[in-house]
Amino acid sequence: MSKKKKVNVIGAGVIGITTALILQRNGYQVQILAEHCPGDSHINYTSPWAGAAWRPHFYLYPKKNVDKFERISFKAFWSLLQIPDTGLMSTTIYDYMDKKPVVYRGDWFKEFVPKFRELPPYKLPPGVEFGLAYTTITINGPKYIRWLLKQFTIAGGKIKKVHLSHINESFDDDVDIVVNCTGIGARTFGGVQDSTVFPTRGQTVTVWAPHIKTSCFRSKFNCITYIIPREDGEVVLGGTYEENNLNEKPNLKTTESIIQRCRELCPELTSSKGAHVLKIISYEVGLRPSRIDGIRLEIEIKKNDKGKDIIICHNYGHHSYGYSSSWGSCLEAFELIEAAMTNERGNEKLNSKL
Repeated sequence: MSKKKKVNVIGAGVIGITTALILQRNGYQVQILAEHCPGDSHINYTSPWAGAAWRPHFYLYPKKNVDKFERISFKAFWSLLQIPDTGLMSTTIYDYMDKKPVVYRGDWFKEFVPKFRELPPYKLPPGVEFGLAYTTITINGPKYIRWLLKQFTIAGGKIKKVHLSHINESFDDDVDIVVNCTGIGARTFGGVQDSTVFPTRGQTVTVWAPHIKTSCFRSKFNCITYIIPREDGEVVLGGTYEENNLNEKPNLKTTESIIQRCRELCPELTSSKGAHVLKIISYEVGLRPSRIDGIRLEIEIKKNDKGKDIIICHNYGHHSYGYSSSWGSCLEAFELIEAAMTNERGNEKLNSKL
């Protein structure tokens, strides 16, 4: 019986843990190396700050393969809905756009999301030109990544809290594969230093509003407003898209703007009694790991200090669709690693015959 290939996954956000879980369940021996883990709070640890909800981004921001990744991810989340403690909930989403996207491919996901429909003009809020409604899945980010990590450790995976300055520090002598899921950190991470990665600041407000059962989004130029209910009665109100803004402190004027926009979009939030009745739980700021060319999914080979080839798989740059594309992009990473391993085994057989 062949020895299990050992993998170090760098990063414990939704992309890192999902990749690690898929690999662990498919016969690899996986260890996650991460400075921040579920339960931690840091501006550069993006996943806990996300809203989050499955919402297709391809028809708004066309990027290669994102529709494929989001299709796979929706089906994966749907299959997990009845499992306790995942933090997932199905709900209706109303997705409004002040202007219909120039590139619109909304029909690609109506094949698999329940109750997809384009909204007639008389059902659109004032100032909105185009809208969709469909059944989606909201994700309690902190709860979901804790559940994911638990599944990973149950499957035999290990996790080590450590700060790495350079990717070479993950090249342990017995490691065969390294997966780089450093998110926003890929911009400055030694050995990667991807200058096309940049932060997009997002600010939200979490409130207690168990009476809110539907999700609403409204998009217009350089502004997005959203209401995302969670399965536990919390509701996330947002938001902002602020490129290259690193301010980790919530801005009071932005908070007031978010609450006002959300009350206009969903008057049921406060039952028309004013913002003062909102039961605010917390204010959040996070940095989306944006990348000019979209998600980087790529294999490269580097040697460790003993001359051994290390397969490196990069899986980062998911912007605001990390959760929505997580299962799809991480499955793609697994398939890239499998192909690289097949090539390596072929080269070993060839060399043994020379």
